[in-house]
Amino acid sequence: MNAKSHELARGFVDADEDRAKKRGYLRWLPATGTALDVGCGTGVLLDVLHEAGFAPRGIDSDPIAVAACRARGHAVEAADLHDALARLAAAGARFDAVALVHVIEHFDGERGLLLLERAAAVLAPGGTLLVVTPEFRSAIQREETFWLDPSHVRPYPRALLERALSSNGLSIVASLGDPASIPRRPVWKRCLARVRDALAGVDRSGPMDAVVIARRTP
Repeated sequence: MNAKSHELARGFVDADEDRAKKRGYLRWLPATGTALDVGCGTGVLLDVLHEAGFAPRGIDSDPIAVAACRARGHAVEAADLHDALARLAAAGARFDAVALVHVIEHFDGERGLLLLERAAAVLAPGGTLLVVTPEFRSAIQREETFWLDPSHVRPYPRALLERALSSNGLSIVASLGDPASIPRRPVWKRCLARVRDALAGVDRSGPMDAVVIARRTP
């Protein structure tokens, strides 16, 4: 994501809500260990991982985001994600946790699947790979939110992510809509939305983020 896209995205993301959501990702990761955040952005997940006792590293192609991470003491490489992962794999680097949070949707199918392949290659035995991407089962994502980010290229349904990760030798641990991404509305609005959705045959009140967690067999 480039600097302009970061500016646009900030208009749609509440900082406290974003941090709380990323803390929720910890329940799917090992208790501690080494971690790599691929496409780390301004480093919110790196902060969360560090606070939880991980030794985190990051990669991002945006020099402005990388500078923000480094200013807070994080070890972050400014590089093309695919190239950086290839170098890490060639050097024998392996991580207990690898995260791609709202990253893969910024690539076309060929590059997106290659990114998953290279992320899987740096996962240690017993390690966990976390992929978070917009949930296209959500009508809000399909019809509105996904397209508000001009750097989004294509959606990645959970079924596609599951097949891709499995083909790279990983076992799928969980595949779900993230409950923390359900739109927050007053109770009466949620009830009204459920009735409207049922009549229209769409889902506008469910999770807006898809989460797929995979593990490499020890």
